[in-house]
Amino acid sequence: MQTITELSKKPWFLGSLVFVFVVVVLWSIPIEKRKYGLTKSNLATDYTGLLPERVERVVKAKNRTDLQKIVMEANEKGQQISVAGLQHSQGGHTYFKDGVVLDMRTFNDVLEIDEQNKTIRVEGGATWDHVQEAITPYGLALKVTQSQSIFSIGGSLSVNAHGRDIRFGPMSGTVKEMTLLTPTGEIKKVTRDSSDEWMKYVFGGYGLFGVILDVTLELTENEVYTIQTEELKTEEYESYFNNLLDHKNTAMHYARVSVAPSTFLDEMYVIDYNYTGKQDQNSPLKEEQGVRLSKLALDLGRQGGFLENVFWETQKLYIDSIDGNMINRNNAMRSESTFMEFTKPGRVEVLQEFFIPVHSYEEYINDVKQLLRPNDKNEDFKVHNITVRYAAKDNHTSLNYAKEDMLGLVILIQHGLKENEIANAEAIIQDWTNLTLNHGGTYYLPYYRYQTKEQFMRSYPEWKRFQKEKLRRDPNEVFRNLFYDYYIK
Repeated sequence: MQTITELSKKPWFLGSLVFVFVVVVLWSIPIEKRKYGLTKSNLATDYTGLLPERVERVVKAKNRTDLQKIVMEANEKGQQISVAGLQHSQGGHTYFKDGVVLDMRTFNDVLEIDEQNKTIRVEGGATWDHVQEAITPYGLALKVTQSQSIFSIGGSLSVNAHGRDIRFGPMSGTVKEMTLLTPTGEIKKVTRDSSDEWMKYVFGGYGLFGVILDVTLELTENEVYTIQTEELKTEEYESYFNNLLDHKNTAMHYARVSVAPSTFLDEMYVIDYNYTGKQDQNSPLKEEQGVRLSKLALDLGRQGGFLENVFWETQKLYIDSIDGNMINRNNAMRSESTFMEFTKPGRVEVLQEFFIPVHSYEEYINDVKQLLRPNDKNEDFKVHNITVRYAAKDNHTSLNYAKEDMLGLVILIQHGLKENEIANAEAIIQDWTNLTLNHGGTYYLPYYRYQTKEQFMRSYPEWKRFQKEKLRRDPNEVFRNLFYDYYIK
């Protein structure tokens, strides 16, 4: 038998030791999380940290009476209030200079589950994870939510978020009833059919029309799906997606577009969740898996150039490996998110989302190719990921991003924090926004405000009506945030 000394002289053995050592070291490095929210000096930020502002104080929501008293007092004293949940928005939606921030995270009780009618009543500060934990034992699942379960109910409804489901429409359409604390301090029960149309302005209203105290959400069965994956050329996607909608075999769907230099905007992969006719009453909710490995892979792709090619090929291998797997609806609606954490000094990662009519997709992508550099390795402005999701026509909200059936392109962007680097990113994103508008599209408002006010007005022609209703329902402009002052006031 060879001794350790003899083995150590063999190159393959030494190489293996080095490999194991490197893996152990990398695996032991903690995943640092971005710090945002309130600091000791009352300096508030949101997820990007690009809009720091000093606030007067933060109030943790305890009960409805206390919240009502704060709103009434603000009307009397001329104070401003902002509403905050998990603060994943990126454009100053959850705070205002010298204002009061209502921290709704403690307002998170599940109030009632109606198994027979498939509904749940839950407070606005609860997360989608809270809801899923409550409804899974009943074999029930959400109709619409974001692809991760880390967001608050009130926050998601305030931006009228959408997700992977392609059958139920926008999130706002799944709310049967809401309890609202209005800007004048009144607590109101509001239904879809209420003549005062509060839902139209609260959902997608970015916290400007009061506090969502609780909502009653429609649920559906916790169905079991088969995952089907496929690689496509970009020009094939429009036809592929229309076929999905027409044939009704698929419940949920998303896609990713290559941003690797060798296949830039030419290749895609699609992930479909197809009906099996089965329901799941027993499976537990999955926890985040493979976080460190996913982060190592994403960090590799963040380097750009050849390494981004490697990252894209690695993604395709993974997607191919899950083809044919089974998953239930609740677990399909709780994707991993921790691996995306990015804390490099002097750099920031932001999201933008552009909505484009389904029928314009191929032509739009061809035009985007002319706008961006395929290889951004040596560029300050880097595009790391483009995910495509469906947003059905929305008739429920005032600031409506889906005026017809749209495809939403969720884009992960990195750039520097120097003044000229932010200005460069702003110029590129404004050009991208103009291109989107010229194709009949819009952009999403929860993110950093790279766009001009003119682009906002063009994207959201109902903004004047929104402004008018804001002043009518909140004459003292009690509910206020940085987003409101930049775009609407």
